Amino acid sequence: MNILLVDDDIVDRKMIRRSLIKGGIEHQLTEVSTVEEGIFALEELCFDLLLLDYNMPSKNGLDLLIELKRINHIKELTIVMISNSHSEELILKCLDLGVQDFLLKEEVTASLLTRSILQAKKRFELEKQLHTSYLQVKQLAELDSLTGLYNRYYFEETCQRLMQADKKRYKCAGVLVADIVNFKKINDRFGHEVADQLLIELGASFKRHTRQEDIVSRFGGDEFACLMVSCDNPLQIKIEAEKLIRVLSRVYSIQSQDVYCQIRMGISLYPLNGSDSNDLIRFADIALFRAKSAQSSSACIFEDNMQTEFQMKYNVEQDLRGAIERQELELAFQPIVDIQLPKVVSLEALIRWPTAKFTSNPQEFITIAEESKLIEPLGKWIIERAITTLKEVNTKLGYPVRLAINLSPLQLEDISLPAYINDCLKRIDIDGSLFTFELTETALLTESKRVSSSLQRIKELGCKIALDDFGTGYSSISHLLNYPIDIVKVDKSLTDRIGVEERGKRIFLGLVNMLKSLQLSIIVEGVENYQQYYVCKEVKVDKIQGYYFSSPISEKNILRTIKSLNKELVR
Repeated sequence: MNILLVDDDIVDRKMIRRSLIKGGIEHQLTEVSTVEEGIFALEELCFDLLLLDYNMPSKNGLDLLIELKRINHIKELTIVMISNSHSEELILKCLDLGVQDFLLKEEVTASLLTRSILQAKKRFELEKQLHTSYLQVKQLAELDSLTGLYNRYYFEETCQRLMQADKKRYKCAGVLVADIVNFKKINDRFGHEVADQLLIELGASFKRHTRQEDIVSRFGGDEFACLMVSCDNPLQIKIEAEKLIRVLSRVYSIQSQDVYCQIRMGISLYPLNGSDSNDLIRFADIALFRAKSAQSSSACIFEDNMQTEFQMKYNVEQDLRGAIERQELELAFQPIVDIQLPKVVSLEALIRWPTAKFTSNPQEFITIAEESKLIEPLGKWIIERAITTLKEVNTKLGYPVRLAINLSPLQLEDISLPAYINDCLKRIDIDGSLFTFELTETALLTESKRVSSSLQRIKELGCKIALDDFGTGYSSISHLLNYPIDIVKVDKSLTDRIGVEERGKRIFLGLVNMLKSLQLSIIVEGVENYQQYYVCKEVKVDKIQGYYFSSPISEKNILRTIKSLNKELVR
């Protein structure tokens, strides 16, 4: 055992030396008489035990203990304080500064010193174990077990400390919240093991491409956050964030598989957006939500109006969730007329929400349903309710009419959708050939194998596939060639131009003739006046839909409306 004895009294040092020999402790003793000499010895050599006198000239034992705090390698040092004075206050001070035992010089004997050294060493070992356990618990509390990054708890605590720090220290800081686009699809396609490895590699890359003073955290799932304190102004934070998006959005090679990962990011700024850490994290989340809604490839910075918009969407989502559970939604049905027969040959099912508190506009709440994943239960309710209604209508009508049901792109990504439709058809006992499922071209933009598979399996049930809103936005002839489309619905915006300008009419006629040449069935939407009806009849369009014949009708009135409309059509 290497022992350092620091005592200015030569007689006391001699007495301790004899006690160590008499106690039978194997040791190597180094003696010094001042605090300065003791510090020098501790800096140059390694000791197991420090025997320290409290009363010394110039600096006392407490001064030496305070100095020890800056010497790194003395963490393994056991300390016993020896003093002529005895007070509880002094003992407590010594213990606070790391002393394991305290002895009065007048009581020092060989046996007492030996026992004190052994007890002090044992106490030191227990303290060390306790400290190690504390560090382990602290690590578990602060670090994410998968990626090794800081977890959400530590991130939030650090943000809070930043807000309470000296304002001059951080003139500008940014909270960045990021997640992986379509991470669930990655998980489903490659499995949990590959998805977890992607999170590990992404986290490591995130940490590697930020500065040491920035805090990178995994919030949970596929969500990461960064507290960026290394920038001087908001523009620099935006530039660094967009650089991170470019670096992190790439192909990761994991277990011999190429996994493409795309990142979106929301940013809130301190002190521009506020000084409360919880608010800044929430604002960054709202900005991320906006980035995902806009499908933006750049970082989105929080703006004040986003909170109002987010709150509105949140309110609609909660209201819609309750409406689905309470079955407060309804279906309306708009007739589709074959003008060559002429009679009602089909209906389109349209969702209505009469009890809505915030918005009853289907375009608005369906979008929110898609963003919040409520489209799955809502879509299934629509399908079952629409099929049930058609069964009742056809039983009472005397001849079969078809029914068109709209599908969201997200529904088509669900591989269980065709099986659900088939189950409904069997339970309700109705032929699949009476149904058309409508989709917009946005569902076809990603060229998803899941979408293609879903469409093919729906076709195998005898159902037809219609492409809605054709002639606007993303319209592409390749979609008509590459997907099993049976029916094309010409968008109302083209129908509206028939009577407005000659060029609009020519575009409409050219589009109809092109679709006919592809041997596709055509439905013209938005027919509202006689001129539009006449042009459609002149060009021999199959079917038309619009207010010229009927607005959407409630479920209880649809049978009466069909019969009444059929009578008018034959006049």
